[in-house]
Formats: sequence, structure tokens, C-alpha cells
Amino acid sequence: MYDDFLARILEPDIFLPSQFYGSGFYGSGGLSRQLEGEKRLMIAVLKDAVECLEKYRSARSSVGRSHYENAIDWIKDTDAEWLFSFTNICDLLGFDPDYMREVLLKRENKYSKPVRSSVLSFAAMGSPQ
Repeated sequence: MYDDFLARILEPDIFLPSQFYGSGFYGSGGLSRQLEGEKRLMIAVLKDAVECLEKYRSARSSVGRSHYENAIDWIKDTDAEWLFSFTNICDLLGFDPDYMREVLLKRENKYSKPVRSSVLSFAAMGSPQ
């Protein structure tokens, strides 16, 4: 009884090309609408990350800094295990993930504030050399 039930559940779905593609590229078939919805979700995730970089770049609040750091970490992560990873989203949308990562991180480095390499102490400023 359970074996038949599991066999039916685990049976692969079989689609004809006309069911998958419909009348055009991703056409008007039922499956293609789902793919378009998933594609829109992936575009929204990528867009949100880029908007977080823009909006929270100079944030002083912990929430704003957290959004910024999460976006940076997500872009830097090269792991492709998670469906909505930066690498997978770029691949599935037809972008080169390495190139996109490089462009976004270069832009952030351009806007980052330069860090002083050395700090002068008051004692060093007052003593004659």
C-alpha cells in the first residue's frame, strides 16, 4: 500500500515540449507562468540587494548597517548550494556572476571611506623630533 503511494509521489513529471514552452519562448503554458514568477522573484532579490547597497551605504543605524553588510556578504558568497544564492540567481538570469560580483564590489570600494593607516597620539604630537 505505502510502496504504491510512494511510487506515485516520487514518479518524475513528464512534459511534452509544447506543454513546457507553450506558443513561444516560455509561451503561455502553465509551467512557463510558474517559471516567469520564479524569475521575477529572482530579479526582485537581486534588485533588493543592489538597492540595499545604495540606500544603506552610509547608514549609521545598526539596522541600516546590518542590511548593507547582509547585501555585501550575499554578493561575496560564491557558494551555489542555495537556490537563491547570488551565483545561482545570476546564472539563472543569464548574467555572469563573477563579473557582476566584481562590478558591484568595485563600486562599493569606490564609495567606501578611506581608513587612516596610522593614528597619531597626543604624546607624539607634543614631543620634538
